[in-house]
Amino acid sequence: MCTSDGSSSRRKYDILIWGATSFTGEKLIEYLAANAPEDTRIAIGGRNLTKLEDVRVRLSAKHPPESSVIEAMDIVVGDSADAARMHEVAAQTRVVASTVGPYARYGTNLVHACVDEMTDYCDITGEVPWVKQMHSELNDQAVNSSVHIASLCGFDCIPADLGCMMLAEHAHEKFKEPLLHVKGSVVDIRTGISGGSIASISDQIGAEVKDVLTSLTASRKPSTDNGKKIEKRGMIHYDKTLQRWQTFWMMASVNSATANWAGHVLEYGPDFEYEESMSTQSLFHAVAIALGLFYGTFLMMFNLTYTVMYALKVFPKPGEGPSESFIQSGFFSLHLEASTENHTFYGKVTCSSDPGYGETIKYLGESALCLAFDRDGSFRPGVYPPSVIMGKALLRRLRNKDCVFRVSDEPIPDTESSKKHI
Repeated sequence: MCTSDGSSSRRKYDILIWGATSFTGEKLIEYLAANAPEDTRIAIGGRNLTKLEDVRVRLSAKHPPESSVIEAMDIVVGDSADAARMHEVAAQTRVVASTVGPYARYGTNLVHACVDEMTDYCDITGEVPWVKQMHSELNDQAVNSSVHIASLCGFDCIPADLGCMMLAEHAHEKFKEPLLHVKGSVVDIRTGISGGSIASISDQIGAEVKDVLTSLTASRKPSTDNGKKIEKRGMIHYDKTLQRWQTFWMMASVNSATANWAGHVLEYGPDFEYEESMSTQSLFHAVAIALGLFYGTFLMMFNLTYTVMYALKVFPKPGEGPSESFIQSGFFSLHLEASTENHTFYGKVTCSSDPGYGETIKYLGESALCLAFDRDGSFRPGVYPPSVIMGKALLRRLRNKDCVFRVSDEPIPDTESSKKHI
């Protein structure tokens, strides 16, 4: 086991991009080449030396201003199935930023190696059961070794996770009250998907079906939370604040699980609860979206569906993703309504590019830089969501990169968004 504290003087690299030949990995190379501080020591890694060399050459030619930075990136080769090699890989760097999913299949050995070698780690998985498994297996060791393992650093689940943290701080500082409940509504979104994301979704599809069925049968009767009545909403319901119909949002289960976990660890309030849905134009659209998502989820349970969709080029193949123009034209807006015992207030999280790729790359890149260069006594070691580990430091970084995280005592008008509603 490496006894290094991860300081720059004892590691060869500051950041290792693991899975650099994937669609997301290539985007992360581009992002860090353009945004990392000068002299940051970055390496790229994966299974295939030839493909890694090709990526480095191609991206260097594609981005002349950053060509010298990209050309200087060393290559680290290893197979995620080789536990011994993952230890050798992790020991070389202060931080690993992994894009290799599905993580339950390909990520376990690397995370174990990072904890053993005292290497900080971040990824973009939305596989909450796997993250909880890593927490169960490794959290005590990570805490004792002051290692930071921050999963869920992409669109799954930064907006909900940091958004709730922001609201909890506002409740505690302004009202001197605990945060009891946050209702998230996705009111604007345009995003693409990559082949890697399709593979990850397929691994979680059973859990998604279960969540849909649970939402369909959810009670809508009010419950009492610390004396305050919180309305329990079903899959389709009317939001009085937004004055719009709401329906099932496919990432709600992941985002809710993450925000609720962080809320418990950071003690937002007794029995804190986050829930999330999608805002629609009408009741008809709400029903149509719910049925479409349910039917699509059902079809993705069968291998034949992938074969047909790949043949028709509906689904991108592994390594493929949306075009650069599509990424730049993407957007999303998340409206947040927060409750304490005596107050209701609001938040908003927005961006100006594809949340699945433009913003996710920004989130992961800044998470890696945050772990590499901002780490101080406020960082919490262990296996946790990003708000628990990096907290205000990551929120500050993202705000400096034009990510909007806003709090208001009044509802934030939808007209502030430059995009149209779903």
